[in-house]
Amino acid sequence: MMTRCLLLLIGLLPATGALAQTQELSLFGTPFSFELPSGWKLAATEERTDMVSAEFVPVQENLNQWGGLICVQSFKLSDDSPAPEAFLDGLARQYRGSCEGEVTYEKLGDVDTDGHPGFHGILGCSRMPNQHASLEESRPFFTKPEGEVGYYRVVSGPGQLVLMHKSMRGDVFAGQNIPLTSANHSEFIASVLPLRLN
Repeated sequence: MMTRCLLLLIGLLPATGALAQTQELSLFGTPFSFELPSGWKLAATEERTDMVSAEFVPVQENLNQWGGLICVQSFKLSDDSPAPEAFLDGLARQYRGSCEGEVTYEKLGDVDTDGHPGFHGILGCSRMPNQHASLEESRPFFTKPEGEVGYYRVVSGPGQLVLMHKSMRGDVFAGQNIPLTSANHSEFIASVLPLRLN
């Protein structure tokens, strides 16, 4: 079980010589870019008056059934908008409501993104139900629960908070055997760096 999670992590790590292409998004008129690993595709976008999002998965996967996911979301700031750390804390609380197993929330501290302040951390669930609306049909979609963990970064940009995360799913794991930690997150996230917001 743990072997599959570790193999999945290795499969999502950047391979030597692997090509990536710069992916640029417009977040309320502000360009945001990152490196999209070779073999990944845009799976969905959404744009509302107060939120913009884009989700990417490996080419052989989809949003109903994924082992790897990169998601970028931007939220327009209001007078009572939280700071990046408080935003990530709130996301972790919401995450706990969906998780059927153990939640891991490891704060990695303040982080600079192209001159913009932010906060990053690792958020995971040892047993996450895979239940959501199917993109192909208008009915709920269910599969067996999986372990899920990701690297999350919240950036305070011009008039907005930007959330980017890269996540993976695999076999259910014990909380102490989480396959992504502060010790290996740099390798996991390296394939999408650098992040640019200007």
